[in-house]
Amino acid sequence: MVDSYLVRFDRGLAQALDDASLGFYKPSGTYTAAESTVELPVILIGGEMPTTLDNCLVLNQQEPISEGRGDLIHRVQIISRLKGTAIDSRNLAWALFEALDHKERIPDGFDVSWVWRFSELHLSRDSNDRYTVYQNFFFRGRRPL
Repeated sequence: MVDSYLVRFDRGLAQALDDASLGFYKPSGTYTAAESTVELPVILIGGEMPTTLDNCLVLNQQEPISEGRGDLIHRVQIISRLKGTAIDSRNLAWALFEALDHKERIPDGFDVSWVWRFSELHLSRDSNDRYTVYQNFFFRGRRPL
């Protein structure tokens, strides 16, 4: 079965974050705890936050919004979780913001004309000393052909 446009978009975004050294993306297979570090969290597409990995980014694509017949807004929630300090968590959230907000042509190969962060929520430390940040980004672009 051929992957849907939304799955291809998520994979492209995961690769863009990997290319920007914001995480480690492995297109297939599972991650080990050793691959998940504060310096380079693993990047997962969709689903829930895994309990076995301390440092990760989870990309959750929400239902796109149509803007007329030709445009589409992708809504992607990026959940980042890091074991460390609140400063580590805020630094990663800011790095994601800088890499994506007010940029064009991200991910590569998709006709995205503008990206902006719509919202952000920081959570306090959990019982395993991990901090979580929810960021919602909008990607405006053309509908796929």
